[in-house]
This record gives sequence, C-alpha cells and structure tokens, in this order.
Amino acid sequence: MALHLQHDWVPVLGRTVEIRHWNTTVRAGRVDAVTDDGQMLWLAADGHYPRCLFERSQGYQVWIQYSWERA
Repeated sequence: MALHLQHDWVPVLGRTVEIRHWNTTVRAGRVDAVTDDGQMLWLAADGHYPRCLFERSQGYQVWIQYSWERA
C-alpha cells in the first residue's frame, strides 16, 4: 500500500489516514474533524485510543492512500 503526503488537510475529513511526526508513524485512523484553515485535525477514538488532536505547526504530517490506487 503506497501512502502519499497530503499537504491540504481539509479534504481528508472522514478518510482513514496515517499521522507521521519526523518520519515516524504515530497513529492511524479516521479523521473526525478538521479546522477550516486546515491547520489542525482530530482522529476519532478507536478502541483504546482516545480522540486525538494533531497540529501542523507541531510538525505532524498526514499521509493517505489515493482512492484510485485501492485494490
């Protein structure tokens, strides 16, 4: 599965993404909310992982699989 850096966070609302910080995956999950300016997003709670906020200014990146590449 190839993942791609998503520069614009607004369109990922509702999508499953991977969050990376300094090239290390810190969490994956469904995007629950995104600020209007695309600077922050929340991943939905999942099992023992609580809902979590990630900020672009803190160096977090969003990686996605393009829909046309899904098997």
